[in-house]
This record gives sequence, structure tokens and C-alpha cells, in this order.
Amino acid sequence: MGVSALLVTAPPASAHELGYSAVDNGEIRWWEYTRYDSEIAHAHSTWDALGHINIAKDDLFTVEDLEWNDADRCDVTWAGLYDYDLVFADEVYLNVCNFNKYNYDLFMRKGTAAHEMGHALGLAHSYEGQLMNKCSACSGVNTPQSHDKADYNDLWG
Repeated sequence: MGVSALLVTAPPASAHELGYSAVDNGEIRWWEYTRYDSEIAHAHSTWDALGHINIAKDDLFTVEDLEWNDADRCDVTWAGLYDYDLVFADEVYLNVCNFNKYNYDLFMRKGTAAHEMGHALGLAHSYEGQLMNKCSACSGVNTPQSHDKADYNDLWG
């Protein structure tokens, strides 16, 4: 009587991807209309350090892919919002009202900006303790964590 063995392996972890992004030909060219300069600089440098996608300010010779804006919306629950646009530049909104209402400090605002930049890079919400957790202010981090980096590398590496 023969013995057969069944090898069972865990399925590969699937990346949390949106299926769209602000990335155009390996880069995101951005412009800002916001008061949150240090938060945006943190978001760009945090993700740019991972390589693969060039994140750079727009200039006269490039096409703008992403626009940062302030919103003052007390009628919504979000602190940051990424808005994909098939025709024009995608937009990220940082909500001044909810930053103030919920006492977001600089660490939390930087985390929100970095989280929204993750969406602009095509990443969807992931797990607790990760930057791309649905509630970025609840995660206690403001930079990409292990699973965020794995998702990014699955998508762009």
C-alpha cells in the first residue's frame, strides 16, 4: 500500500491594492495648496525612501499627478481623503476642522498625510498597527510598517 503525502502551504499574502494610483510612468509629480508643509514633506520622504517610485514636486516640464489641498469640513468624519481622478490630477485633502476638533498633534497629522500618500501610491487599507490601517490616527505609527512595505514592494518592486 502506497503512502501519499499532501503538502499544505499557506497561500501567499495578497497585497492590499486599490487597483489605481497617482503613479504615472514610475513617478508622482505633486503640487500643494495647503498649510501642512512639514506633514507633506514627511509623507513624501517616508515613501520616497522605499525607492521604486520617484516622488517629486511638479515643475513647468512635467504633468502634475497629485495635488494636496486643505479642506475645512466639520460635516464629515475623515481627517484625510485621497480622491482618484482618471482625467485630472488626483487630490489629497487634509481636513483642518477634524485635525482641530480631534486634537491631532504633529505626529498624527504626519501619519495622516503619509497614509493618504500610501493611497496615492495605490495601497488600500490593511491591518491594525500598520500605517495603512483604516484608522491611521489609531495605529500609533506615522511611517510605513512591515506589511505596508511588503504591499508597496509587491506593487512596485
